Amino acid sequence: MHAGSLSAGSGLELAHLAFFVLVYMLTLHTHILSRRRAQVGLHMVRPLSQASAAASAAAGKKCTDPYTNLAFEDWLLRTSDPDSYVLYLWRNRPTIVIGRNQNPWKECNLGLMSSRGVQLARRSSGGGSVYHDLGNTNYTVVLPRAAFARDLCASMVARALQDEDIPAYVNARHDVAVDGKKVSGSAFKLTSRRAFHHGTMLIDTDLERLNGCLRSRVHGEITALGVDSVRSSVANLREYSWAIDHLTFCNAVMREFSRTFGMLGPDNVCVWDEQSQDTVGRVEQESSRLRSWQWLYGQTPRFVHAFEKTFAWAQVLARITVYHGVVAEVSLEQGGRELPGFDSARQALVGAPYEAAEIERRLAPVRRQGVQADELCTWLVGKVSDAASGAPAPVSGDSA
Repeated sequence: MHAGSLSAGSGLELAHLAFFVLVYMLTLHTHILSRRRAQVGLHMVRPLSQASAAASAAAGKKCTDPYTNLAFEDWLLRTSDPDSYVLYLWRNRPTIVIGRNQNPWKECNLGLMSSRGVQLARRSSGGGSVYHDLGNTNYTVVLPRAAFARDLCASMVARALQDEDIPAYVNARHDVAVDGKKVSGSAFKLTSRRAFHHGTMLIDTDLERLNGCLRSRVHGEITALGVDSVRSSVANLREYSWAIDHLTFCNAVMREFSRTFGMLGPDNVCVWDEQSQDTVGRVEQESSRLRSWQWLYGQTPRFVHAFEKTFAWAQVLARITVYHGVVAEVSLEQGGRELPGFDSARQALVGAPYEAAEIERRLAPVRRQGVQADELCTWLVGKVSDAASGAPAPVSGDSA
């Protein structure tokens, strides 16, 4: 880590960094507060690189990999001083980030994401799906669990925007909004002693891509046990201020964080290098887990994809039950009874990862059993492609 560049004027302004991750840490010394509560408040202590890993400040370099950034966020939660307050500002390349218990087949247009180069990530917190790109800035506040309140950090961000003459407020759903439109969604995670609250900020995001990637082609066909996203009207901050950009927003949040939780100065700002020896091992391990098929797709709670079609020879209702991303059961019904003669199709699909290429491969032998079998398989592959054309198969060593 090395100290970040700050302007001399305010002691808080960031300079030069186009893509960066910022982390500020403050620690609360209760024994000092008991003697000098009025004078001291929040107080900075040792660098993060020291063995005690008490509080310090860090700013990440040009890292826009979603899995590394999410892993670093988790590392901060697990290793920062239990009494510290941490501000982490970061950006990702185009990515849909779903909540811990969400269903990517139901929440996302996986085919469009694949064709547009948009990655899928699953975070460890709950809540709904969000779109990240370099026009969006993410903020994370890590703090003692006892200090956590649902609107504490969102209100801090809203005040930061108000300082930039943007009339932001926190709405009834705990989102930051302007003029009735959401500009920031957020979620949180709690542990026994720590908590984090993280959120997006739409500054100049590609809203067309956002809306397209967050609109599954089969949303109404899937019955899932996971959490559904709540759709809201969204807007970019650029609609309200031409002056706002990534750096301006980060500076504003940093100032408000300082006012809310304690003083920040040049010694509190560092540049985090993802190759730093004190973090690289644990961050890399977590990053690998977050990018695995098992986490991205296998974490999905049980769901049923149901669809029907009238053929010349029968009206067929298909129900495909998927558990941990793998087909667990297949039902092909005609008039409320199992369709006879297609046991081979059912057997071929059970155990398959729910992705289009693998489903098509497994049904290829079934197609050769006759015209009806070919029509049925074409239909099944087409419907699975609507849901999962961009979903990859598990790689070797990443079991389904």
